[in-house]
Amino acid sequence: MEYILAKNNEEDFQGFLQLEEEFDRHYVALGVGEQYIRVSFLEKPEEAKRVEFEKNFKNDAYFLFAKEGEEYAGYISGVIQENDQSYKIRQLGIMDTIVVAEKYKGKGISNKMKDLFFEWLKSKNVSVCQLHVITKNTSALEIYKKWGFEVDELRLWKKI
Repeated sequence: MEYILAKNNEEDFQGFLQLEEEFDRHYVALGVGEQYIRVSFLEKPEEAKRVEFEKNFKNDAYFLFAKEGEEYAGYISGVIQENDQSYKIRQLGIMDTIVVAEKYKGKGISNKMKDLFFEWLKSKNVSVCQLHVITKNTSALEIYKKWGFEVDELRLWKKI
């Protein structure tokens, strides 16, 4: 398995599409679209998908692929968020998305990508990382807890 920083090119865009489409099917199966009336990635126009891909190339962003030969096995993306002066922690690492294709799950890929992301955060002098996970995604939640993440709040919602 090789881990490479993503490039803003057509090959990586196609790999991103493949992984996002698989991730989206998983999200739909969890009922996420029902909760937030979320538009499925598969339903988005091509231009919106490209915008979503390109947001990962901002100056304060991290975007890495796991590849097995020419095949895209997974990716991780995240950013550094600048907090205002009301926070003692001025910079916060945000693990935005971590995806591993179904056929590659259980091979330690997400763990390795997480480690590489944490190394990047440390190199930027960021000492805290945050992520969001849908509570129905119990398998991901358990992995994040195993990695040392702690639940510190719950977000509630209600249709009105």
